[in-house]
Formats: sequence, structure tokens, C-alpha cells
Amino acid sequence: MKASTGYSRAKFLNFSFDSQVKALRKLLRELEYSLADEKRRRELIAEIRFLTPLCKEELPKNLNELLQELPDDPHRLLRRLAKYQSENTYKDDQLNIRIGDGQAVADPHAAARATQICMIADNLRSVFNVGSLFRVCECLAISELWLCGITPTPEHPNMDKTALGTISRVKWQYFDDTHDALAAAKERGMKSYALETVEPSQNIFEHEFKLPLALVVGNEALGIDPQIVQKCDAIVHLPVLGWKNSLNVSVASSIALYQIIFGNS
Repeated sequence: MKASTGYSRAKFLNFSFDSQVKALRKLLRELEYSLADEKRRRELIAEIRFLTPLCKEELPKNLNELLQELPDDPHRLLRRLAKYQSENTYKDDQLNIRIGDGQAVADPHAAARATQICMIADNLRSVFNVGSLFRVCECLAISELWLCGITPTPEHPNMDKTALGTISRVKWQYFDDTHDALAAAKERGMKSYALETVEPSQNIFEHEFKLPLALVVGNEALGIDPQIVQKCDAIVHLPVLGWKNSLNVSVASSIALYQIIFGNS
């Protein structure tokens, strides 16, 4: 038997014990990324089970306990892998269980609203947050995503991983200055809405949005530049009930877009 990664029986037996452990851990990492792919998941589990008895020494206790039970059910497997990898921070793309991406049957009225929405990112710093914006814009068929100032663009090496393959499906452009993006939105007849916690602002669930529109979101630490806020036609906020006064920018953007599209129908 030859493993899909190239670990034949002879090759694996030729490894030092440390290299054998590294090879098994590499397969486990690939297994995490393949949880949603049933065929690949089963291949990797079979490969790991084939290679494990060939190890030259007793495996570390936590690794051995994991390899003794690799459930076929992806949700149980996820929990087992999470227990083993508890020292690692999971990325969004490592937890993607749901499969079946593709064309959805959309509400035509909601889809028509979504095509009249542009999102403007004012100096976001985190590539993870920007990747999340690409994902939500793709899921909701938002017309465009405008990236301004220091906001990472798809050329960033980690963008595709955080956007989960949605970059090519979202129309985007870059503006060196957010003021230029607002001017471009105005030229296209868009109303601009700042999603911000400053006063005065209106509860987003009570506001009546006018389409077409541009939704402006700001820097993770500083929010939207006050000069940009002043140029917007309106300011809206998401109400909170706890101690913290705001949500993560990608989470807040998602809630706001859903409200604009589905909550004002």
C-alpha cells in the first residue's frame, strides 16, 4: 500500500521514529482540513491506521490515545482532534463541516436588494476580518466590496485561506483613501451608512434604509475615521446588552447586511 502523501510501507519504515511521528501529525493536520470531504477523510483515516502499527517505538501518550479512536463520524472526529490539538487556535477554515457549496435558491426580492449594496472597509487591519467580509459578501451576493487605505487586498498571502475561496466570486476594488470611495459611491447615487457606535446614531433594526447604498465599516481598534463618519448620510449601530459596546467588525457587518437585506423587505 502507498499512502496518498507518498508514505509507502518501505518509506515509512525507513524513517526515524521522530520522522514517523511528524508524518502522522502531518496527516492529522490534513485530516482536520478535510473533515467536510467524506472521500478524502476516509482515505486519510485508512492511511493513518495503516501507518500507525509500523512505528518503531511507542507513540506519545496523547497521540496514541487519539490514534486508537479515529471516528468515522466527522463531528465526533472533530471533537477528538480538538482535544488532541487543544493548544492550537482553530481557524475558520479548519472548522468547516457543512458541504454542498453551490448555487442556492434565493428569494428574488432579497437578491434584488443585495445587488444594490456596496460595502466599504475603512482601514481594516486584520486579514482574517477582511477574508470574512469576502465570505459574507459572497454568501449574500453583495454587489461590491471596496477596500480602503491599509485594508489588506486579495494579494495578501493569507487572504484566500481566510476568505475560503470566495475572492474570485466577489467584485472588489481598492481605494487609497476612503474619502475617494465615498465620493465614488455618491457619484453612483448611493446613500452612505456608517456602522458605528458614535452619537448620534440610530438602532439598525429601527432604521429604514434607502437603496442603493454603501455600508461603511471601520478599523478594529479605532472604528471609522470621524471625518468619514461626518460625510456619511446616516449612522447606524447594533444594540448590545452586555458590557462590551461593540462586536467584531466582520460579525457586526454580517448582522447589518442581513438586516438590510432581509429585515427591511
